[in-house]
Amino acid sequence: MAQLELKNICKGFDHPVIDNLSLELEKGEFFVIVGPSGIGKTTLLRCIAGLEKLDQGEIHIEGENITNLPPYKRDVAMTFESYALYPHMTVFQNIANPLVAMKKDDSFIKERVTEISKLLKISNLLERKPHEISGGQKQRTALGRTLASEPKVFLLDEPISHLDAKIRAELRSQFHNLEALREVSTVYVTHDYAEALSLGDRIGVMGNGGLMQIGSANEIYDKPNSLFVAQHLGQPGINSFEAELASEGDSYFAFAGEFKLPIAEEDGKILMGKKISKCHLGIRPQYIQLEVGSKKIETETTVFQGNVDVFEALGSYGVMMVSILGESFTLLTDPEDRYQHNDKVSLKFDPKTFHFFDINSGQNLI
Repeated sequence: MAQLELKNICKGFDHPVIDNLSLELEKGEFFVIVGPSGIGKTTLLRCIAGLEKLDQGEIHIEGENITNLPPYKRDVAMTFESYALYPHMTVFQNIANPLVAMKKDDSFIKERVTEISKLLKISNLLERKPHEISGGQKQRTALGRTLASEPKVFLLDEPISHLDAKIRAELRSQFHNLEALREVSTVYVTHDYAEALSLGDRIGVMGNGGLMQIGSANEIYDKPNSLFVAQHLGQPGINSFEAELASEGDSYFAFAGEFKLPIAEEDGKILMGKKISKCHLGIRPQYIQLEVGSKKIETETTVFQGNVDVFEALGSYGVMMVSILGESFTLLTDPEDRYQHNDKVSLKFDPKTFHFFDINSGQNLI
C-alpha cells in the first residue's frame, strides 16, 4: 500500500494549474519535483497539505481518503519558503514546538532537537530568538521545526533555496542520513536541477499541469521523454535546434541550413522507418568535445570548425558558446582554457548521444 497516493487531482485558479495528476509514493521514499517557477509545484504541496481545496480528485495517506480533512487532521508537515517562526521563542523552542504539542518527554525533545540542529549547522544558535539570526539561519530553523515533527508525509517547499552554496551542498549530502525521513514519504520541491538529481530517489519534472516524466536521476537525464524535460534538467541546458532528416545511401544526416551533421545509423533507421523528416535535435553540452587546433569542415565527419561567441570560467569548469554555420552550441571546457570572442575552434560531436524530439509535440522519437 502506498504511503501517499494522489488520484487524478485537478486545481485551477484563472487557468488550470494541476490537471489530472496522479502519483504514488512508498514509505521512506524521497520524491523530488523539479520545474520552472510558476509551474504549480507549490500549489501541489498546498493541495496535499489541505491549504488549497481540490477541484477534482482524491488524496490518500496510508489508504485513508483525506481529501476533505482540514490541514491539522492530515498528519502532514510542510515547510514554506517563508519562515513563519514564533518571534517570542528561541531557535530551540521553535524546533521543539511540534514535539511539545505532541507531549513528548523532555529527554526525547532534547535528543531530537540536538540531532536536527547538528544536521542543519545551527547548534550554536539554539538560545537565540528569530530577530537575532540571519535569513538563512531562520530558514534552517523553519526546516528544523518541520523535520522535528512526526508526520506520515513531509512536504518541503524550496527548503534550502536561500542558503549559501556551501551550506546547500552540505545539507544535500546529509538529508538521507536523517532518521526522521526514513519512516515517512517526502515530497521535496525545487527549481534547482542539481538538488533534484542529488536528492531524489525518484524525480518528477512538472509542466503543463502534470508530471511530464517520473524516474531516477539517470533515467530522466539520459532518456528525457520530451524536449521540455530535457530543457529543464541539466546546466548548462541542452543544445537544441530544428533539423531536417535525410538519408544518403547507408548514411543518415541532420541538416540545419548549411550545417550537416551525421547521425547514428541505428537512430537513422528508426527515424526513417517512422517517416520523420523534421525534428528538434538535442545535444547535451558535455557530449561536445573541444578539439585542439582548428580543422577544416569535412562534410561527412563529426568535426566542425566554428567561432567562439562567449567563454566563461566558472571555477571547476568552463562554459563556451560556439557558432557553426548559423547554429550556436554550448559546451563544457577546462576552466584553465582562455578564449576570446571570434577565436576559431573545432568541435567534435558524438552521434550516439543525440536526442530526437517531435517537431510539434516535443516528445522523444526514439
